[in-house]
Amino acid sequence: MARTHRMKTRTKIVLGALAAAAVIGGGAFAVQADYRGHHGKSGDRADWMFERFDANNDGKITTAEIEAARKASVAKYDADKDGQLSLEEFQGLFNEIMRHRMVRMFQKLDRDGDAKVTEAEIARRMDRMMAHLDRDQNGEIERGDLMRRHNRHDRDGDERGHGEHHR
Repeated sequence: MARTHRMKTRTKIVLGALAAAAVIGGGAFAVQADYRGHHGKSGDRADWMFERFDANNDGKITTAEIEAARKASVAKYDADKDGQLSLEEFQGLFNEIMRHRMVRMFQKLDRDGDAKVTEAEIARRMDRMMAHLDRDQNGEIERGDLMRRHNRHDRDGDERGHGEHHR
């Protein structure tokens, strides 16, 4: 019984820490990644961060504003009001934080700009992925090929010369 209680407490602590990291660190990491040009336009992420955290619209994000936003986010999704987020409660926060990425992916897929994604538009993206990963162009991607590719990325950064964003 004590072990089960201790495990639940640890789980709650971990989920709380993840929520805080997602709210604070996720936004900061996203801006840093975009600044390097790896995941899209840096202005999009900066706009998102300032919309989320700059409560008084003075063009600056303070620690107090981040803390207030974090507390408000936890309170918003804490359905049972116990000061912690269960996995189900965290899902709402996660979806809110990741929405901008979903919208950006939708826009990338929606090649004709009609605000709808067709199977053909998704197929285009998947075909590009297949062409990239199917090095011998035999119409197959094997687990070993992916593992070798993954290991090269871990060891050398992106094999196409974009590894500098890992530094």
